[in-house]
Amino acid sequence: MAGSHPLTGVQDLWEDVIEDMEATAAEYREAGWEALELHPGDVTALPTASAATESDRLGLDVLLPGDEFRELEELMEGTSFDEYDAYRAEEGGVVFLVVAMKAPEAGLVVVLPLYYAVREAEEMLDRVAARGEMRTFLRPLDDSRRVVFSQDEPDNLLPAGYGKEKAE
Repeated sequence: MAGSHPLTGVQDLWEDVIEDMEATAAEYREAGWEALELHPGDVTALPTASAATESDRLGLDVLLPGDEFRELEELMEGTSFDEYDAYRAEEGGVVFLVVAMKAPEAGLVVVLPLYYAVREAEEMLDRVAARGEMRTFLRPLDDSRRVVFSQDEPDNLLPAGYGKEKAE
């Protein structure tokens, strides 16, 4: 249904993704990493259909609870998160992700669950596939500040075979 939330009809899978994120964070902790788990309130693919096509914000906009955002900002100070692992599932036209942004030298990892509806993200997906980079914009409700993660080689963040299908 047009205008419905991407998780409509797949809420049970989203709950499974949250559990996978928690298990992933626990695995990193067992391996000696300091792990921060994030719990998005909402995720929006950028640019949105209503945004200007030349928007410089390309990727996923992630709304975080204020306390988690403050903790993330503190963790980011002087730290470069330049590696990532991503785990993907797809159901009902929705892509679900668990992304682990890593700062190996500091032994830090930020683990977050994400989602987007493919039909609402086509502009983003086309541009990400063409650029070979995706960004995740994390922010508090007041949108006064942002933390931005970049993911190079984003194939595992796109629907299975997305870039290859478009090229053929």
